[in-house]
This record gives sequence, structure tokens and C-alpha cells, in this order.
Amino acid sequence: MQLIDCLQQLYNELQDVTIQYEPNKIPFTDHEVFIGNELFSYYQNKLVHHYQNDGFESTTEMLYHLEELHLLHNKPFQEYSFYFEDLSLDACLTFIMFYCRHHGVDRKNFPFEWIDYTIRWELDDVKTTGKPFESWGCLHSALAHSFFLIEEQIDANGKMFTIIDESRVTEGLRACIYLAISLMMDQVLPYEVPHSDHIEEYNRALLYLKREYQKYELSMKQATITQLELPIKNSNKTMLVDAFITTENTYIGLLKSFLIHDKDRTWLESGFQFFAICRPELSGTGRDIVIQVESQLNLHLKDLWRKLEELENKRWGENRPADCLWHDQNGNYQTITAPKCKQHEKEHSKVQWSDVINVIWELYNPAKSITVNPFLADGTIGDSCKIYECKPVWKNEKFLTAAKWNSLGQQQVLVTSPTLQRYLAICASRISGDLAPPIYPLPPESSFDFLETPFGYAVIHENGVFLLDDWNTEPLNLTQYQQEVENVVEQVTLFQEIHKDCIQMMSKVLKWLASKQTLSNQKLIEINHWISQNKTKIRYTILTTMFSSTDYHLQLFRKTIEKRWTLQSQLQELYESISELEQIIENHTTLKTNRLVVLITIFGFPAVLFSGLLELIFENVASYKWLGIHWTGLLLFVTLSLLGISGLISYLKYSPSLMIKKNNRDSRG
Repeated sequence: MQLIDCLQQLYNELQDVTIQYEPNKIPFTDHEVFIGNELFSYYQNKLVHHYQNDGFESTTEMLYHLEELHLLHNKPFQEYSFYFEDLSLDACLTFIMFYCRHHGVDRKNFPFEWIDYTIRWELDDVKTTGKPFESWGCLHSALAHSFFLIEEQIDANGKMFTIIDESRVTEGLRACIYLAISLMMDQVLPYEVPHSDHIEEYNRALLYLKREYQKYELSMKQATITQLELPIKNSNKTMLVDAFITTENTYIGLLKSFLIHDKDRTWLESGFQFFAICRPELSGTGRDIVIQVESQLNLHLKDLWRKLEELENKRWGENRPADCLWHDQNGNYQTITAPKCKQHEKEHSKVQWSDVINVIWELYNPAKSITVNPFLADGTIGDSCKIYECKPVWKNEKFLTAAKWNSLGQQQVLVTSPTLQRYLAICASRISGDLAPPIYPLPPESSFDFLETPFGYAVIHENGVFLLDDWNTEPLNLTQYQQEVENVVEQVTLFQEIHKDCIQMMSKVLKWLASKQTLSNQKLIEINHWISQNKTKIRYTILTTMFSSTDYHLQLFRKTIEKRWTLQSQLQELYESISELEQIIENHTTLKTNRLVVLITIFGFPAVLFSGLLELIFENVASYKWLGIHWTGLLLFVTLSLLGISGLISYLKYSPSLMIKKNNRDSRG
């Protein structure tokens, strides 16, 4: 029988085959076959034929190499009962191969790339087994988990146990076998599975896989994404990798596959090749902390394992249980897991998750192997040291630190990864002082600017600047760059001082206005003097510290500092505040002028008007001439002037209210 015909026949008959999930089954009758992890056994002639490992990496590979005479042919296939230890790829493909060989398909016709795939998957290789949405392994795992709920819990003794909805395990097992059969009939490669929406099981697997990926995307927001330098085996060299460090509270079964294939979120675009994951709910199981480097890389974590062991010994002292060791899986120091004590169940480790993170950062941070020669305050260059040990060459509210990369040091190539940039930023800010910067809190990339310059790199933080000369095309002219920093700091300092003075002046004006009194001339003069003095200070400082060079890179450096230190926004706010004070002065001056005009109008206009008229009207009128004064004319002049003043006052007082009432009537009409 041809392979494709045999697979089609199995697809049609699978529903009638007895399949059960029973992890600890031992065959006792001629019709029972058990498929387990690197284990294949069946009962025949009152003997249990048991094949386990035999130097093979998977059960499928082991069955592939078994001689023909060892296979069962004495019964129709439908009479056998198959018991599975798990729902792994290997178990499902072993079942399919057994069916094909039972029906006479030559094992050489069975596609070996599928057998090879199970071997790599069993070896925990998720790199070469395909991208998550193109990988048979990922689709298979997603499909299996979609049928039954797996929940890991901790019992009263701190032991982990798994809750499985066994009523749906068999249904899930059949679905996984159907998926494998369908893909093999389509003759696809297991590591390049195309979109196959004509397969029902594929659609279900894809839906669950997308759900898992959504959880992965959410976990990214809580994780620490960084770059680390890991040691290469049998070498004193290191390799930079993208790292993922997180505390996982939501189980993501395919997390490792997502991480290794995630090129979009990694700076090196090679996926996360190092990850450290803590699952607090699994404390004491040996699975609560997992630290792993990609198995394909020739890297190791031996020094990390030693450091964690030293820390355990120090904290336990002589009371440390002999079996509570940090576990090195496979003996190659590429996967390290937390201790799991057999005899000591109350406390398995005295090393906390925070300790693990600190040790990882201490050993593998990308600045550890970099040495520099710092520029000193007197203009000379100092002895070789670590980046964080460099002292500022100048400080006044802000810090200026400069260094020249030591190209003869351990690190022969200076790679300015995002993590190194953040490391330089915290050194520029001097937040950690003379201590090595910890991984928490490295400043976010949004809190600083990183410039590439002819001399190397400039890192501009809110609190300071770090200049790193990497022996590029031009040497660092420290004097020029320091002058620009000093000029900007001088402006910033002045603006901050005037800002404080402005607050005090505004407070004074507020108190004066709180009494509902018009500002006196003396107070207006005081405010005007303050405004004139500070506007002159601002303009003078800007003129004396303005950029005057024609160097493009120096100009870009200056503009970047001004933007990072919010120079323009501070200046604009100052001018707006001063303009408000000027407006207050102008309003009060206008008010006083208007009041004076009103007084002149009220008292002067009637007097001028009637003085001329009375002279003409009463020129020939008889009157008493006591003291030479025309008393009748004087009396009429005073009376008419008072009436005129009273009328003007009434007009000025009532005309606005009358206009408002008139407008209201018009609007209602």
C-alpha cells in the first residue's frame, strides 16, 4: 500500500480505533499497545515486549528502526487498544507509523523529515522547528491544550499537581492525530506548514495559538527587555544577545517558541536568545525559576550557576540540605532551574528572584567588559577604569562626564546596544554615584537622547551629559563641547532663578490685589523695575551664551541639549509670565488715566461752559457790587455748574445699565 492511501484509510478508520489516555498502563493482553515517552510496549505470547530509549531520541525514531519481525501482524488493526502516556507529537506520529507499517508500508517511504522533526522537538529545539504559526509542533500543542484544561496548583505541602479534564483528553488526542494525518496527506513540511483552513483541526489550533500569542504580547509590557553579553564555550570572548526577564503569572505554554522567533521586538532581530522566568506559584517544584540560553548557540551559563550556588551556601551555612542544588539540565549549563529538595520540603532555596536578576546583571551586563580612560578636570586623561567609575569633568547643577574607550581592553568591539545606551544615561545622570548601575531602574529610552558624533557618542540626560570617544574619525574636542554645556547650563540656571523671582512677584501682586485696592504708583514702579531688570538679564545672557560655531554636529549637540533641558519652553513661560505682569501695569495705568479724565470732564466741562455764557448773559444786569463781585452772576454760575456736574454723574452712572436693559428687551423682542 502506498503511504498516501494508507494515511487516507487511517483517517477514515480512526474513529473506530480504541484510543485511551492512560499514562501508567502496562499491557496485559494480546490486543494492548502502550505508547509513551521514548517507550513502546505490547503484550504477545505471554510476554510484555518493552522497547525504551535504546539510544534513540524519540519513540518514532525507535519504531522506525525496529525490525519487521518485531511488529504485530496477527490481528486486524481495529482489534488493538492503544494507550498513550501523553499527547505529544512523538506519541501521535508513533501511532501513525505503527499503522502504516502494520499495513505494509515500507518504512523507507515514511517521510523522515517528520521523524527528524519529532527528534528536534523532543530535544526542546523550537528554533529550527519553524515559526510559531508555521510549526506543526506549535499547532499540535495549541490543539491539544484547547481540548482539556491543564491547571497547575500547589498543595498544602508545597508540591505542584496538575488538574486535567480527562473526559476530553481522548477527544483531543484524536484531533491531534487527525491534524498530523491531514498535514502529511498534503505533503507539507512540518516546519513550514502553510495556511490550511480546509483542515478543521488546523483552524481550531490556529485560533488557540492566536489566543496564546495575545497573552504573550501582554506579557511583553511587564517584562524586562535588555541585551546581555554571554560567555562563549571554551573561549574568553562574549556574545551579545537579546534577553527576556519576567515574572509570569499567566501560563503561556508556547512562550519559548514565541520568544525565540520574535524578531520584531529584539534589537538584534534574532529573537530572544536568553530568558529568565519566575513563576512564584510553582515555588519548590524546581520549575519556579527557569534560566535558559538558546541551545543552538555555543554559549554557557556556568558562571551563573556557580554564583547562585555560592549565594546559597553563604545563606544556608552549614544547614544547607545536600539535595537542594541549582539544577543544570543536560550538563551543558544552558538551562538552569531552581532547587527542588526531596528531604527538605519547607524551604527549597534562600535565593530570591531579585537576587537571581541582580546576579544575571552583575555577570552579563554589556558594560561589564568595557574599559575607558576618563577625561579629568584638568584636561588630562586618567587611568583605565569602568564606565561608572568616571568622575565628572565639570558640574554646576548638571554633570559633564567624558571618557575615551580603551580599544585594547577585553571588549574589542564597542556595540552601542539600547541597554548600553541606558547604562551610559544613568552614568551621565550620576544617580548611582560611584556605584555600578543596577538593572533596576535603568532609565527608559524616552528619558535621554543618544547622538552619534564624529568623535563617538553623546548621551544627554536631564541631569547630565556623557561623552564617549570611541576612536572614530575625529578625536573629542572636549573644550568645545564643554563650553556649549556651560552656556546652556548658564541659561537654564538664570531662567530657573527668574522663575522663582517671578513666583514671588506674582505672590506680592496677588496680596496687593486681594485688598481690592488700586496699585499705587510706587508699587507700579517697583513691578516695572523688576520687569525691566529681568528682561535685560535674559537678553544679555542669551546674547553672551548663544551658539556661534559653524560645526554642524556641535550645533546639533547644542540643540539637543536645549530640547532635552526644555530651554525654549522655560523661556516662553517666563516671557508669558512677564507679559502678564506688564499687562497688569498697563491696566492699572489706563484705569488711573481714565479716572483722571472723568474727573476733569465732570468738574471742568460745566465750569468752562457756563463761565463764558454768564459773562454775556449778565453783562448789563443790575446786582449788588459788594467787593466788586457780580453776586447774581456768581450765584447762577455756581448753581448751573452744580446742576451740570450732577447731570453728568447721573449719565455716567445709569447709562450702562439702561443700555443693558434696552439690549435685553431687543433680544427678547
